[in-house]
Amino acid sequence: MNILFFMRSTVYVRNFESTLRLLAERGHHVHVVAEMHQVLDPTDVMGRLCRRCPAIMHTAVPPSAAETRLSLLGLELRRGLDYLRYFRPEYRDASKLRWRAEQNAPVFAASRGWRRLADNRSGRALLRWLLRSCDRALPPDPAITAFIRECRPDLVLVTPLVEPGSPQSEYLRAARALGIPVGLCVYSWDNLTNKGLIHDVLDVVTVWNQPMKVEAVALHRVPAERVVVTGAAPYDHWFTWRPRASREAFCARVGLDPRRPYVLYLCSSRFIAGHELPFVRQWVRDIRTSGALRRAGVLVRPHPQNAERWQDVDLSDLDDVVVWPRCGGNPVDDDTRADYYDSIHHSAAVVGVNTSALIESAIVGRGVFTLLAPEFRNTQGGTLHFRHLREVNGGLLHVASDMTEHVSQLETALQDPAAAAQPGRRFVEAFVRPHGIDEPATPRLVAALEATATRRRRRLRHGTWWALLARPALGRLAAAVETARQAQEDSEEQRTIAKRLDQEQRGARERAAAAEAAWAADAASRAFGHYLRVRDEVRRLRDAMSVVDGVTPSEQRMLAALEPLWSAGPETIAALRRQAAPITGVSAADYEHVDHKVRFIFERDLRRLLARGDGALWVDEAPALGAFGFNSGGRRYNEDTLRFFRVISLLQDAALIKEFRGGARRTVWEIGGGWGGFAYHFKTLCPEVTYLITGRPELFLLSAVYLMTLFPAARFRFYDPAAPASFWRDWDAVDFAFAPESAVAGLTPPSLDLTVDLMALERLSPSRVGLHLQRAYDLGSRYVFSICPPGDPGDSFTAPVRPALDRLYWLHPVCAPESLARRLSLPSGEGAAERTYFLGWRRLRV
Repeated sequence: MNILFFMRSTVYVRNFESTLRLLAERGHHVHVVAEMHQVLDPTDVMGRLCRRCPAIMHTAVPPSAAETRLSLLGLELRRGLDYLRYFRPEYRDASKLRWRAEQNAPVFAASRGWRRLADNRSGRALLRWLLRSCDRALPPDPAITAFIRECRPDLVLVTPLVEPGSPQSEYLRAARALGIPVGLCVYSWDNLTNKGLIHDVLDVVTVWNQPMKVEAVALHRVPAERVVVTGAAPYDHWFTWRPRASREAFCARVGLDPRRPYVLYLCSSRFIAGHELPFVRQWVRDIRTSGALRRAGVLVRPHPQNAERWQDVDLSDLDDVVVWPRCGGNPVDDDTRADYYDSIHHSAAVVGVNTSALIESAIVGRGVFTLLAPEFRNTQGGTLHFRHLREVNGGLLHVASDMTEHVSQLETALQDPAAAAQPGRRFVEAFVRPHGIDEPATPRLVAALEATATRRRRRLRHGTWWALLARPALGRLAAAVETARQAQEDSEEQRTIAKRLDQEQRGARERAAAAEAAWAADAASRAFGHYLRVRDEVRRLRDAMSVVDGVTPSEQRMLAALEPLWSAGPETIAALRRQAAPITGVSAADYEHVDHKVRFIFERDLRRLLARGDGALWVDEAPALGAFGFNSGGRRYNEDTLRFFRVISLLQDAALIKEFRGGARRTVWEIGGGWGGFAYHFKTLCPEVTYLITGRPELFLLSAVYLMTLFPAARFRFYDPAAPASFWRDWDAVDFAFAPESAVAGLTPPSLDLTVDLMALERLSPSRVGLHLQRAYDLGSRYVFSICPPGDPGDSFTAPVRPALDRLYWLHPVCAPESLARRLSLPSGEGAAERTYFLGWRRLRV
């Protein structure tokens, strides 16, 4: 007898090794057609079989169906039928199974009409009839038909068949068209409930047991007389297997204490328990709360299809817990099977979620336990095949609904392992060896195949009498489905690319964030040293310089709030940026629990500013010394950051930024200096500028320390009252210079190109305002940029700045309150600005 056996890949040979061998021993020729699977079949089971049994041959490249529109339509129609089954009442709680089927559903199944029909019994019947009729009207594939005809088989078999869309249906249809008997050898105990449907008329379906026969008849509509119960042929060899190593030798090999009993934890597949590691960790901790289990060892055996998650896991924090073998160890040859068998045989009990290994453990004679954990609700109670483990012949499993019950069951098992194994033996008698515990399944499976091969069939014309008439219409339908499918694939590809790019960008952001964090930590470690130096300089300036007359109440309040900086510790300086609220009114606390409406306004302002300004001039809030604010579009910002960008943008509009970014050295004088924020922004954009800051020396505890920390390679200079002329020496070599307000009258920089006032002058008395602006004029400052109240001062301010400016400079209100919505992107009526942004050009004569 010649048998042609189509398998999805060589991985499936494992469950039919004994069957193929016995067929060869009985004089039959078996031709296996299966793609090689190097990952899950690294030992080449198929090649080993062919070398041992000359009657077995292997073709690694199966014939492919021509990807015509009709063949693709058939695949889509069968996918629709597969998806439709998960709307049946039996699958009401199988949400994860339905989700998986939905991922493979055809494009037309996404329509509302489909959903409405699929949700009721009569609608499902209509859809099933329509899809099946169209599918069966399609002709067999000519290339596959030619391949089968050339092989001249007496029987064509397939496994697993029930993949999404059932591509192997093409083999069955071609064989039936040639009059050759066809059969399905069900690969595993879960195949008939958690995958696709059997779409074709078969001469034989071999199953392990009566529950699976019921599934074949009820769920797949296979005639009962064509379903043969053989027993579980893949497990025959376990009934005769014996341990290779002693318990002491085995425990020593894997790293367990041989003096202690151990519990074997058998991991499940990726679909059943994709993230099992956290559960196992907690499970070990929980069972160790029991006195009887506290000293028990634990051997964790990864699933071969999910082993990569366990490759580098470190469980050394858990006493006497071993992961072995790390690679999962698929038991497909003598050595891997011996390791697998010994790990079960020498254990005191076996625990798992939902895996075939639990059945094999019962064959070996161990008690098998499971915990109904919330993490696996959808792949335990949410699958039909799990019910077999709980119900067949009393059930295989000791099932616990909570950890307390589970621990109690394991304690009992350690005391009486034989009693714990009894449910498993009863289960094996019904589920694995239904014809008798000593009756192997392989001979029965081979006999069923031999009997089927003797029943020759007449050639069958595929489809109904109207199939030929319907094919032109099906061709048009196929074209439409192909177009829709292509659009869906293009969309999925775009999503995949977008997801990959997002992952790459996320990775880049994470790396950048890590680099920023490291830089910020380094900056914080350096900041306190800078603070100690600046504090000494400030004390020297305060002691040596005359006291400024006319200190305003506004200044007094600000200086009082900054008083704690005189005795600051390293922790305070590491978060120096958060001490700046008394200067600008911008507090870190304002950004911690922000109403979403406020956040929206900030993000809107950011977008508008970037739309109207030059994004290349944007400078983030520096990620150091307690930075705070929002993160949006990869930008870190707060109210200060937005204000600084407005100023930079307005200077850019006046063509000044380009001038200051040129090669010539220029001098910028900022009155007050604030906490150093604008100086940081300006110097970042215009590194060739010498930046002079004057003001109350106490402010330098903020601005100078901040700038010295953020510009570690910059050159800093502090005014020396004992040698004033030295302050201006080699001026072009200086990056930042700090002088007290009392020295303003004697300022003599080599040149002065821009004077900046960011709400500093408004705090001063009128005489001091006049002094600063007159000095800027006398030193030849070509431009003055000032943010100041538009008219008379309010209660919070002591001097109007505009009249003093207007006397010396031609003023242009580059941004007045009434035009902020248009110019600065601030919405009128929603936080309208209370200040005007002035840019002044030096008058020729005063």
